[in-house]
Amino acid sequence: MTAQQSRPTMRETTDMADHYEVAIVGGGQSGLVAGYYLQRADVPYVILDAGPEAGWAWRQRWDSLRLFTIAAYCELPGLKFPGHWNRFPDKDEVADYMLEYYRTFRQPVRWNTTVINLQASGDGYRLKTTTGDVTARQVIIATGAYRNPFVPPMANELAPEVYQVHTGDYRNPSTVHGRRVVVVGAANSGAQIAVDLARTHEVLLSQGSPLPHGPCKFLGIGLHWWGDKLGIIAKPLLGERDRLHKKTILVGKSLKKIVRKNGIELRARTVGCDGNTVKFEDGTSVTADAVIWATGFRYDFATWVELPIFGEGGVPRQLRGVVEQAPGLYFLGMQCQYSYGSGLIWWVKDDAEYLVQQIQAYGTEAPAARAADHAHS
Repeated sequence: MTAQQSRPTMRETTDMADHYEVAIVGGGQSGLVAGYYLQRADVPYVILDAGPEAGWAWRQRWDSLRLFTIAAYCELPGLKFPGHWNRFPDKDEVADYMLEYYRTFRQPVRWNTTVINLQASGDGYRLKTTTGDVTARQVIIATGAYRNPFVPPMANELAPEVYQVHTGDYRNPSTVHGRRVVVVGAANSGAQIAVDLARTHEVLLSQGSPLPHGPCKFLGIGLHWWGDKLGIIAKPLLGERDRLHKKTILVGKSLKKIVRKNGIELRARTVGCDGNTVKFEDGTSVTADAVIWATGFRYDFATWVELPIFGEGGVPRQLRGVVEQAPGLYFLGMQCQYSYGSGLIWWVKDDAEYLVQQIQAYGTEAPAARAADHAHS
């Protein structure tokens, strides 16, 4: 059943909560791929998503965003990504593709449904949502690892007239007030937004720790093609520390080339703010009209998942998405969850297919046995 809607066999419980075998929290690429494999396995499920339609989260990214993943590796299982395989799609093309994917497989999704709370209930879980309670025997959390924009406390020391925005809310240069802009953070998002702003603003790019650098293409073929063929991206990461401390790779031109070509001024790490002044680690400072915080995102699971499954920093304790402390609960799509590919569009299918196998086996063997099995897989 690849292009037919899964039959959720919904029933009303005594407390009027809708019940499903599996509830998926998040209708982005991870949730849709999990649904695809659940359909094929004929497992009843529902997807709960806060947005109004598939691909909505992609449409909210900044206007000029272009992926550094070639089209061939923007595909989800069962549906070809349109256009030439070796090109770099923009964010709206990805959003259109996600919408088409949802329509092709007619997945059972509740749009405009935010999950407020998740807790254990009976032999499964209860999810309190903005459109009513849902109970499920098993739950996949597929919201992505980082949903909360992180802005450092020093931002509070900037004067009210200094325009501030996090990359999660940045759209285009016309929305950024003033002339001189400091972009704090020089990973992929910060570097791309600095280039976007350089056409209309005086831009300073503040770099923290230097990042490894790789080209978008090597010998004319997208970098992810090489990572796939060489088995680098799908290779399991060994141990929790290895998974949590893998550095981001700056993909594309080096920072030196970026700043030289676009007239951007590269500065040291930002260490403080005072009024309209931004201070850098090397003792220098600059007066700014605006600051773009390209300072990343943080886990938010612990704010709504009421289960004792989190370690330091709100990181869920899981092995390839399986939570031993909470049988029937799974995570999907987290960065470096199991491999470099766990948080990437093409490779999320590997973890999704694995989790659906665990879902099918749930109740037929002890959780400890399942955990031991996947720990050695």
